[in-house]
Amino acid sequence: MRILLIASLLAAALPSGSIADKPKVNRAMIKAMEDSMDRHLQSIWPQDPVEVLGLTQGAYIEGYGAIFLSEVNVAPTAGISPFHPTITKEEFVRVHDKKLSRLPQLKAAMQEMLLSSAGSLDSVPANEQITLGITLFYWRGENTDGLPSQIVMHAPKRVLVSVKSGMSPRSALASALTVDEY
Repeated sequence: MRILLIASLLAAALPSGSIADKPKVNRAMIKAMEDSMDRHLQSIWPQDPVEVLGLTQGAYIEGYGAIFLSEVNVAPTAGISPFHPTITKEEFVRVHDKKLSRLPQLKAAMQEMLLSSAGSLDSVPANEQITLGITLFYWRGENTDGLPSQIVMHAPKRVLVSVKSGMSPRSALASALTVDEY
């Protein structure tokens, strides 16, 4: 009787389900998405590309979903060098205007990256999120008025897949997508 009681207590303490129930999001899937996002970011403006600072980093968080983070300079300019010792006020104004004008296109590209990633991350459960965070680079002293330092977008994978496959209208993405600017 005592053994039966101990066995039932142990069984109750173990989590339900099995290892087979857990999503199988492996590093190769995340790496493929990291590389895809880097290529996508660099192709937004092919004639005047963004500068991707470092590489996109991704991770899967069980119970939340997949998250990808990157840092970009959406309006690269000549940096400080012995031949260009300072950035002039005129350059700062030109860069600020360029960043403001590129912001809507960057957000649209981020939405496209989310849609593309959802179809490629098959083993992420449909109820979990796909998240993309982009940190924007600024020079010291640069005017950041009207510009966020970071944009974070996320939506449930099921909505992203449904919109990407055409089963739901694009308007379904707008209502399910969360966009935070910091």
